[in-house]
Amino acid sequence: MNVSWKWLLEYVRFGGSLDEAVRRMTMAGLNVDSVEPLADGDALLDVEVGSNRPDCLGHLGVARELAAITGAEFVVPSADFQEGAEDVCGLASVEVADAQGCPRYTARVLRNVKVGPSPQWLVRRIEAIGLRPVNNVVDVTNFILYEHGQPLHAFDYDRLSEHRIVVRRARDGELFEAIDHSRHTMTAGDLVIADARRPVAMAGVMGGLDTEVTERTVHVLLESAKFDPLSVRTTSRRTQLMSDSSYRFERGVDYDGVDWASRRACRLILETAGGTAARGMIDVRTEPSRPSAIRFGFGLIRRVLGIDVPRGESLRILRALGIEVLGEDGETVEVLPPAFRRDLTRDIDLVEEIARVYGYDKVPYLKHVPTAAPVTTRREEVRHAIESTLTAAGYQEAITITLTDAESASMFSPGDDTAPLATRGTALAAATFVRKSVLPGLLQAKRNNQDAGRGEVAMFEVARAFRDRPGQAMPHEAVHLALLTDDEPEDGCGVLETLASRLGLQGRIERRPTARVAELDAQWQADLVFDGAVIGFCGLLGDGVCKRLKFRHAPWVAEIELEPLVTAAQLTPRYRPVPQLPAIERDLALIVDEGVPWRDMDAAARGAGASQLEDVQYVSLYRGKPIPTGRKCIALRLRFRDQESTLTHEQADAFQERILAAFREKLAAELRAAGQ
Repeated sequence: MNVSWKWLLEYVRFGGSLDEAVRRMTMAGLNVDSVEPLADGDALLDVEVGSNRPDCLGHLGVARELAAITGAEFVVPSADFQEGAEDVCGLASVEVADAQGCPRYTARVLRNVKVGPSPQWLVRRIEAIGLRPVNNVVDVTNFILYEHGQPLHAFDYDRLSEHRIVVRRARDGELFEAIDHSRHTMTAGDLVIADARRPVAMAGVMGGLDTEVTERTVHVLLESAKFDPLSVRTTSRRTQLMSDSSYRFERGVDYDGVDWASRRACRLILETAGGTAARGMIDVRTEPSRPSAIRFGFGLIRRVLGIDVPRGESLRILRALGIEVLGEDGETVEVLPPAFRRDLTRDIDLVEEIARVYGYDKVPYLKHVPTAAPVTTRREEVRHAIESTLTAAGYQEAITITLTDAESASMFSPGDDTAPLATRGTALAAATFVRKSVLPGLLQAKRNNQDAGRGEVAMFEVARAFRDRPGQAMPHEAVHLALLTDDEPEDGCGVLETLASRLGLQGRIERRPTARVAELDAQWQADLVFDGAVIGFCGLLGDGVCKRLKFRHAPWVAEIELEPLVTAAQLTPRYRPVPQLPAIERDLALIVDEGVPWRDMDAAARGAGASQLEDVQYVSLYRGKPIPTGRKCIALRLRFRDQESTLTHEQADAFQERILAAFREKLAAELRAAGQ
């Protein structure tokens, strides 16, 4: 932001040099990128203002910072002015049809003003920051924007149809001509300021040509408002109209500063253009959420910074920054941040403010800094094991947004008919609900990859999902693992088995056919059951969702609640001695019914009483001729080993026959004959 040095000194009684001010501001986090000398001993400072500090987008905000840093007196100019007898409500009306887009809109009317050139003091201030003087009324609005940071707009009162202001969404196809003579076709998403007939301004972006203040203007309607940052940004980017006003509205203006800026502008317009201000102000507003008090312990400063900042100096810094001290109790103090400092929400934020103003240079440099080894929790160990296993299997980790639209927020939540949780406020207009499942984010990521021309994907995400708990204050938060792959379903299930093995839970996660997940193919889905409890599901995405997302083919997906696995996981590998004696392996090809799962075959083999059976391994699956319809052929490998003596083939034959008998009895299996 451009800051005039002489203008800045009107608000702070600083007796030091420009170089000292620049150095101390930069050291305190308000970086001055450059200093350009101007005429009359003035200088133009290019101040870098962070996106979280819109309060410094005006000379008053910068002056407040300089005063806090140096201990100089901060001076707020007067906004008092004399009102006339005529009531403003009898001269104009304001209707806000979209309170979310415009939480506060104020209007004042000034009558019989004389529009003309600005006085020299105002011209100097405007030119010093690189603006072109227009006329006294417009120059005052620009002056206030750079003084306080609150954008204003002055309308020619007589050119407003029915002297009426309506803040509404535009109608598709409405035409608008801006002050810079550019013409635009509005869309239904644009917030506009309209009169009784047509739009007269793009809210927060730029005023209209028809109602601009000119030398012929006699009466002025002065707007001071707060607009939704996302709405302003969307319209500004779509129309390619970027202004000083839109820059500030996009970052958020002070709700309470709307009135002060309006009063200050009225005072200066009456001084420079004469006229009379109507009595009162039209103020249409929705009360905002106010900052919460913060309880702050001085010991926290010592723990974080490693130094003692004098108590009195800490309180001075807080008060100088506009933070109200509500009360002190021993080593703690309760404070209330000002409305224009929305970035101050926690006690650690206050430590940062005290540290940067007190001076980082006062924190001693330690050559050897003691550190403590980080402690890894069990949950973190399990998560790391999951991430490393899936990455090794060819999956890529995704990080998606927790907020989504209402439809996506309710997906993949079988048996849960509660409404998704809505947020009070978000920067994303289309994403105002908290997800119940992690999978919608992965589906959107697949869609983005598909649109970008990328091929098959395999992704996973470990993240929180949220579900409402009626009658309880807080929702249920659970950490979920979600997987998505374009590979075959068998490959996806194999990855789940590999993951279970890595967690020391092999054989304990079962797949049971189900049809309860509406978003999945009814014929290709299963519940994931761990120790008898359902902890998730897997399956092919259904046709309806695939068509809506325009997928070329259905991916395989899975989602698991991780807490049961975290509790049961055995991450420490168990040592097994290297076998000293040879094993005998036998391969079998068995024909079984289509519905027989592998776990039943594994259980039948291990429960057949073959004491020397060491392992059962799946080899392959075949369907088709000459295997009868409704049947399938599964090839498996049996490994036998005796730990005491060398196993003979005759012994292995006997164990194999026991296992075949168990297959025939329990699963109606038959051994595939040669040539079959």
